[in-house]
Amino acid sequence: MRVVGGKWKGRPISAPAGRDTRPTTDRTRESIASSVLSLFELDLRGVSCLDAFAGSGSFGIEMLSRGIDRCTFVDSSTQAVRTIRQNLLSLGAAPSSYRVVRAESPEAVFSLAGLGAPFDLIFLDPPYAMGAVEVSRFVEDLYAAGCAAADAIVVYERATEAPLLNAAHARLIRTKKLGGTAVDFYRIGEDHGA
Repeated sequence: MRVVGGKWKGRPISAPAGRDTRPTTDRTRESIASSVLSLFELDLRGVSCLDAFAGSGSFGIEMLSRGIDRCTFVDSSTQAVRTIRQNLLSLGAAPSSYRVVRAESPEAVFSLAGLGAPFDLIFLDPPYAMGAVEVSRFVEDLYAAGCAAADAIVVYERATEAPLLNAAHARLIRTKKLGGTAVDFYRIGEDHGA
């Protein structure tokens, strides 16, 4: 795997060993990054990102490479957390630009307020075994806990046959299908109903 754009373009990043992590492909990350840049009108300065279920941290790293201010990476795996830290260290990421947290993402919601929240950009690539109902509840909990900024963008990567999210205060604004993967973009906030 490599960083596909920004200041670290072409630099290699590692994925945790084993089958528990399903890294987002370079092609999918490039497509997501293009959409995110468009939604933020090509200006990522000041953006705070949550990369939940982070795995290798490839999405958050891609966004740091492209100019967001900071990213909080959350994963339940000790090996994934170790890999994310090694990736950030090898890239020379400024320590003030990231936090890496080992926690079960759904259980970490209320501790995120002090770890970079409110987030302007939230990336969710949960294990496919985690259903849309559970992920929708996670998004609702983030919103209720004040962890989502006004008009935050939620990016949800799922299998194409999996259902959409049905979260209060979240409105689907775009879907991209890339092979067997679908990527949904939601706007979350008081004025956006499910």
